[in-house]
Amino acid sequence: MKHPAGFGYAQARLQARHGARADDQLWRRLAAIGDFTSYLQAARRSALRPWVLGIQVSESSHSIELHLRQQFRRYVEEVARWLPARWRNSVFWAKRLPDLPALQYLMSGGAARTWMLEDPGLRGFASESLALRVEAMRNSDVAPLLAGWRRGMPLTEAWIEHWQKLWPAQRATGRGLDWLARLLRHHVQALHASSAVSTETQRGEIERRLTLAFRRHSLEPAAACAHLALIALDLEKLRGELAWRLLFAPAGDTPS
Repeated sequence: MKHPAGFGYAQARLQARHGARADDQLWRRLAAIGDFTSYLQAARRSALRPWVLGIQVSESSHSIELHLRQQFRRYVEEVARWLPARWRNSVFWAKRLPDLPALQYLMSGGAARTWMLEDPGLRGFASESLALRVEAMRNSDVAPLLAGWRRGMPLTEAWIEHWQKLWPAQRATGRGLDWLARLLRHHVQALHASSAVSTETQRGEIERRLTLAFRRHSLEPAAACAHLALIALDLEKLRGELAWRLLFAPAGDTPS
């Protein structure tokens, strides 16, 4: 069931942003640029400009990753504000998806890294004392993740479980959100289960399915969630391209 009155404004904004994403032709053109400085300059003149503005050629890889995480968090907040109020908390929750590996590391007792202390989304959980970390997590928005972790649940599953609890009780949204939850679970399982399939192939497949979901479930909250997932994939790819060139690529080289 569609809700044009409630989601029409959001869908118009989402369509515009979806159409402005970097396409395959742009990614291929950028892939031919071997050095970091030239890649960054080209990205600034492309559809990726909003994401790389503020990144300086002198920055470290950790600073660049923090910049992209912060950009994603701000974008999630922006998209959430386009939606009817009762859906915003479930969309805000997407901000924590990129943090799951770091949170799992910290929950496991790993020593806090400097870059974690510099990240406003993580520094509150980076105490040297595991007991203080746990206490901080228990009193924060990541409490559901901690509870799931303590029950032996993978953090991705704990994230999905809490996301579903944030959906309004009375929701006439069709099957879009349920389908997205299944897709996320399947993607995570595929990443863990098979090394025979390349990460790029898996990325291409989930991107195709998310694009289909975005089109099929327009005027539903699932469209916003699918769009954010696609943006997350774009930023993950951009992060990898920038980091490879900054850390490993001699001038003139391109990643294989």
